[in-house]
Amino acid sequence: MIGREESRLAVSAVGSAMIALFSVSVASAQEAEGEGASASDALEVVIVTARKREESLLEIPESVAAISGADIDRQNLKGLEQIGFQVPNLNLSMRLDGFPNVSIRGLGSFGNTQGVGFYLDDTQIFSDASSRFGDLERVEVLKGPQGTLYGGSNIGGAVKFVSARPDSEGMSGRVKLLGGEQGTLDAEASVNLPLGDGGWAVRAFVFSASDDGYLVNRNPPRVNGMRSDNPTDVGAVEESGGRVSIAGQLSDRLSLYAAFRANQYEGPNNTWVREVDPNNLEHPNIVDTTMNAKHDRETKAGLVELNLELDGMDVLWLSSFTDTFSSRYSDLDIREEYLFDLLRPEDMEVVTHELRFTSTGEGPLQWLAGVYQSNFDEVMNAYITWFDSRFVGDEIDGVLGCVVGQLCSGVWAGEIPTFAEERQSIDTPAELRNRDKSHLAAFANMTYELDDWELGAGLRVDKWKNESLNRDGGISDQHEDTEVLPRFSVTRWVAENAMFYGLISWGYEPGGFNLASFQGEDGLIPFGREEAVNYEVGWKGRSADGRVSGALSAFFIDYEGRQIEYHIVQEDGDPVEGITNFGDSEQYGFELDISWQVSDALRLTFVAGMIEAEWIQASFDPGDGSGVQDLTGGTPPVVPEFSWGGSADYRRPINDRVQFMAAAQVSRNGEYQGLQAWNPVTNPAFMVFNGQVGFLWENMELMLHVENLFDERYYNDVQHFPNFYGLDGYENIVIGTLGQPRLVTASLSYRF
Repeated sequence: MIGREESRLAVSAVGSAMIALFSVSVASAQEAEGEGASASDALEVVIVTARKREESLLEIPESVAAISGADIDRQNLKGLEQIGFQVPNLNLSMRLDGFPNVSIRGLGSFGNTQGVGFYLDDTQIFSDASSRFGDLERVEVLKGPQGTLYGGSNIGGAVKFVSARPDSEGMSGRVKLLGGEQGTLDAEASVNLPLGDGGWAVRAFVFSASDDGYLVNRNPPRVNGMRSDNPTDVGAVEESGGRVSIAGQLSDRLSLYAAFRANQYEGPNNTWVREVDPNNLEHPNIVDTTMNAKHDRETKAGLVELNLELDGMDVLWLSSFTDTFSSRYSDLDIREEYLFDLLRPEDMEVVTHELRFTSTGEGPLQWLAGVYQSNFDEVMNAYITWFDSRFVGDEIDGVLGCVVGQLCSGVWAGEIPTFAEERQSIDTPAELRNRDKSHLAAFANMTYELDDWELGAGLRVDKWKNESLNRDGGISDQHEDTEVLPRFSVTRWVAENAMFYGLISWGYEPGGFNLASFQGEDGLIPFGREEAVNYEVGWKGRSADGRVSGALSAFFIDYEGRQIEYHIVQEDGDPVEGITNFGDSEQYGFELDISWQVSDALRLTFVAGMIEAEWIQASFDPGDGSGVQDLTGGTPPVVPEFSWGGSADYRRPINDRVQFMAAAQVSRNGEYQGLQAWNPVTNPAFMVFNGQVGFLWENMELMLHVENLFDERYYNDVQHFPNFYGLDGYENIVIGTLGQPRLVTASLSYRF
């Protein structure tokens, strides 16, 4: 961890360097203008909906990043962690159970807490945020608490996927085929069809993908000499899905947009790499387990949006449903021996409704207001399978007899069953639960322009409720509260395309209950809600006839009641998983984003971000006999210290029909402390280079893609984990989700 003085010097040095770079960029761009640069060299004006109305990125007084659909396509940004590499202070890992690990500015803890909201077309996604959506117009990343306009589970910010909508102007379509290393085969297609008069059109997108992955199960012999017969490709994935949408005018003033999507995923669950030395991470690609972790997920979802245009305002009604069933199988001991495994079938249904009123006049006052309601219903039927290793495979295992003997004699606590000799395994409840979560909210936001100033204010009153039932113990409980979430901003335009702003925003994550331990504990142990207040100042501007744009922001965050997930083995031998409020922290940092359209052929970007965080008051009793751990003064988990990235996009005509295209991206993720809040594993900084090169015709593209060019070894997430039974003498081990090694693929796209 770098100290405060080093952080201050780093901020000063980086800030000075960036100002110098920006000045050089402006001067160079102005020089290019003097040499005959054309208006076509200007950067595209990016339109986003961060404040639930269409505005340019430059107009919004907060830090927002946007990735265009063209960049998503050409860079093959299909996984969430790839999006995370594009945006400073965004740490994002695609947890294979469908609940991404994500933090923005250190807000939102990895694990089973949400922290950051995911949206598709303004519909919040709770159950399948790791799905592939495709045919996107852009991805927006809103940094910092978004409580006023987006409500709970947005304490760290929001990631918004904006799909391409049906267009009645003409027929169009696209087909893309991709293949390469790791047995990668990927096909996707989209088509847009006008439906005659009335502005109606329909749009469809489908995809199918398979990948052998990069993890290996060697199926080593167990102590009884027998081997498992798992497929060696642990990370093999098959995924398919699609979306169909329709849009048009129901009358002169009333329009409709409706969409339905479905996707299926068959692949690994959280496939953790196992290590033993947290100070010397080796990043192997070996996952030797008795049975491969497996995840089958199927999602069906739809939305209906009605927009009524009235004099001076629009009235929008948006309703959605999402139904996801998933079954996840994990070998919890992460060993080749039969010890114990976990099966977690889960059914999730989410229904949301929003009624929104938005001003459309040209006056200085702009406003929106609305009400929102959501219901999330979840049913979990999880069981642990305990194996009697002496009898698995009809072979007596003398070496593990002592372990099984302990189990049979009850030394390992009464929750673990006694085996009868004729049994090879016993199932015990782990999480037999029903959980219903709901929100009911009213919100409003307004801006008022006064000469070169814009004043903004917003308020949300959000009532949340959590009703939980542990069916194994027959115990239920509920918790509800009402949050008041204001937001204030002030903007000062110092030129036509440059402004300074200040912002204060509030956000929260609801509380809940720990319904079970690994062994099916029947008590409901609550955890409270967490809250964050974000203080932010920044500058945004465009120069050199729009060829150079930049944004710089600094923030301070007061974070109270941080929810942290933990995995421990208690003093009595019981393994426990849970969430608790560890304490309060403070964090500060900066973000920088510069884009320069050097010429019509070349575009350069540079982004950077730094976060410093400290526990102000925090403690935890792991229950392992070590006593209460005082964390005050330490660093909270998953807060990368300094990250930066850059890209170069080059395009040059070869002749009248063909263009040459080349692009490169580099991303440096800063060092951070892993998921455990006490005795954490340090995840070292790492750097990833990606590149693309190819040829573009009027309606066709042929591209070569390289991910992680220099084959950097890194983990997307890392933490300590109990070494169940300690067969190799270690009390704890380290587990991590290994990042993508070097991957070379080629693609062919055709547009019509």
